[in-house]
Amino acid sequence: MQIAKTLAATVFVAALAACGGGGNGAAQATADTITKAVIANDVGTVQNNLDDSLKPTITKASVGALSDAMQKLGTYEGLTLLSSDAAKNEYTYRADFTGGHMNVVIKLDSDGKAGAYKAIPA
Repeated sequence: MQIAKTLAATVFVAALAACGGGGNGAAQATADTITKAVIANDVGTVQNNLDDSLKPTITKASVGALSDAMQKLGTYEGLTLLSSDAAKNEYTYRADFTGGHMNVVIKLDSDGKAGAYKAIPA
């Protein structure tokens, strides 16, 4: 009986860990995709990863301005998780470049699309 209780508790904890890790994994993958698209000045890919309500707010000019700022920092090296708020499904990453970094905040909607994406210069 004790083994069954321990096994059940272990499975429950593993399921919780998988949910949390999945959220960060999905958020990091989406943030990485959007960041790479911004650097490439690829408005279509940026929009495809955003919630439908945000798509009309994204313009070639806004993506171009952010692309210029990111490119000035050098070659993109990836994201590092700085903090997360699972209740809000919001994650903050450090986007590393060869010449500096900036923070990227992403909030995922229930459909897995970004309900918010914000790049903040360091």
